[in-house]
Amino acid sequence: MKPVESITKSLAREFDKLNQIREDSLRLSREIIRACSKSIRNVHRNELKDAKTFLKEAEKKNTQLKNSLKSSPELRFAGYIVEAEKELVEASLVYEYELNGEILKYNSMNVSASSYIQGIGDAIGEWRRKALDHLRKLDIETGEKYLKVMESGMDILNELDYPDALTGGLRRYADNARALIERTRSDITNAVVNDSLRRDLSKIDK
Repeated sequence: MKPVESITKSLAREFDKLNQIREDSLRLSREIIRACSKSIRNVHRNELKDAKTFLKEAEKKNTQLKNSLKSSPELRFAGYIVEAEKELVEASLVYEYELNGEILKYNSMNVSASSYIQGIGDAIGEWRRKALDHLRKLDIETGEKYLKVMESGMDILNELDYPDALTGGLRRYADNARALIERTRSDITNAVVNDSLRRDLSKIDK
């Protein structure tokens, strides 16, 4: 066998192996994202038992994903891997707050720091949805509770000052979170004013 052919074959074997790992990890990433989406959807339906089931499924798949990448660290920070991890953080934060009223700590999760930051940014959007759901039911007090956790998430983002190359877009997530918080605060203010008007009108009717 000529030296060139030998080198080519050895490279082909390595890339075949890497490509198979990539295909497997891509499949697992999609399954993680799908399970996380279902978990969050069930939180919004107040079906926490089902939300937990899908979250556990995502966590199991994430463990499988990490194990599959041990021999191929070059894939560890591929875009689809980071996206799956971010979705897992988001689903975990949303579920944990709904269950215990707390923000899940970074060191309790087996994820990268940048994925945790991105997950917080996305969770703030889900907490806004919860706030609006309660405002529509005229439950202003609970709406304010979700505003507070949004602000706590924003505080975490604001305390960090590192390049986007390290954080995966910290400033963008912080700017988006700030805008969501301002809109939610305005929504709550309008709800308070409208509630006060309703009360005044009901007194007049009597």
